[in-house]
Amino acid sequence: MVYTSQSKGKGIISLLTAGLGLYFTAAMWTEFNSALGLLFGPSLGIIVGTIVFLLYQSKKNENEFTEGGNYLTSEATQIIQDDEGRSQIIESVIEKGRNPTFLIGGIYLLIVLMSESSWSDLLF
Repeated sequence: MVYTSQSKGKGIISLLTAGLGLYFTAAMWTEFNSALGLLFGPSLGIIVGTIVFLLYQSKKNENEFTEGGNYLTSEATQIIQDDEGRSQIIESVIEKGRNPTFLIGGIYLLIVLMSESSWSDLLF
């Protein structure tokens, strides 16, 4: 297989998406632990929360790594088969640098601010 650069122009968007995911994980984990603390008490709530998190993460990883085995996520590349049946990853005709980074960053910031004002209280 021939591998090409699959991350051109989308590194910042991936970083922003990872940051948003980390924020939501921390905010929901805090809310979940406080709810379990009220129901079971703080110590048992942490134990139950950790077990639920480990079961969820294990199932998520199992589903992610067993569905089709196609890990190509870039829209700028595609997999084709040549005449001899070999798979190759090639660059597609999508223009480079057309990712709306500032728009996506603004939307993510708006989501965080709205979450903070309505339910989260993680940052402010």
